[in-house]
Amino acid sequence: MKEKITETAPLIKVEHLKKYFDIPRAGKLHAVDDVSFEIREGETLGLVGESGCGKSTVGNVVMQLLPKTEGTISVLGKTVEAGKQVSHDFCRNVQMIFQDPYSSLNSRKTIKSILSEPLLVQKIYRKGKELDQALLQLCDAVGLSPGLLNHYPHELDGGMRQIVGIARALSLNPRFIICDEPVSALDVSVQAKIINLLKDLQKERNLSYLFISHDLSVVRHISDRVAVMYLGQIIEIADKETIFQDTRHPYSLALLSAVPKVSIGQKVHRIVLKGDVPSPMNPKPGCRFAPRCWMARPECTGHDQTLQEVSPGHFVACQYAHLSREQMKDAATATLKNLSVE
Repeated sequence: MKEKITETAPLIKVEHLKKYFDIPRAGKLHAVDDVSFEIREGETLGLVGESGCGKSTVGNVVMQLLPKTEGTISVLGKTVEAGKQVSHDFCRNVQMIFQDPYSSLNSRKTIKSILSEPLLVQKIYRKGKELDQALLQLCDAVGLSPGLLNHYPHELDGGMRQIVGIARALSLNPRFIICDEPVSALDVSVQAKIINLLKDLQKERNLSYLFISHDLSVVRHISDRVAVMYLGQIIEIADKETIFQDTRHPYSLALLSAVPKVSIGQKVHRIVLKGDVPSPMNPKPGCRFAPRCWMARPECTGHDQTLQEVSPGHFVACQYAHLSREQMKDAATATLKNLSVE
């Protein structure tokens, strides 16, 4: 029986998380720089941003696959101690679905062996009829044919391999699953099947997800709240309807404008950013989006922008967060210094 969480306590809490990589003769690469968020029971937080912004690194650090540089990670109210071996309780409560369903599965083991391993390592079952029955129930939960248990990963297509990855993550009956771009390598029709499966499993098991993706349409479909990352920092976070309808950060606005839309007889305005993404190596103080922002002023580069609550539950790291998205669009149309509006 799962431990009951109080209504106000978050299931996962991340505070001021930092992950730096030492690059010889160059300095420190700031992959994740002061990221904070929390996820409650039964909730999905979508983490979005362009490639290289650090969102997958956040997932790997929370999963303890990479050591953190600074910050705290709490699971079920208990702080995960840095440098210590991951506990059995942590492994049971926190699992991960990886982006590439082929490289994340051991090609030398059968599907049965892959799904049995967590149950055997955790000493939940021994080899025998009880283990076989548990595997059949796991297959039924994710829609995996029992006849595939004796196959190897290379004998399955990408969609079925990802279902095996989901089944492996579910095998220990966790509370929280990190989904690291679980559908980005799949066809659109298969993506829909996987997303619907994740949503059904969440309802049945009251799971919490950190859903990492660059596909905003997928994130909107599955998430309750959305956090937008840019160059190692969260620059806006709110419930999904607020993010998509009342965007307050210029980068979020540009990101959302790139989502394909079906519009007949209606002009689509897309904000195309000019310039290169600044280097994450030894970043200078100030807003990291300022070099590409059409609203940047000298005061934007003097000090780091911190998340400020502009409305209940809506946090934005920008000094122009008081402006509406329409006012930002008007400003983008008026000045074409760093971007164009198509």
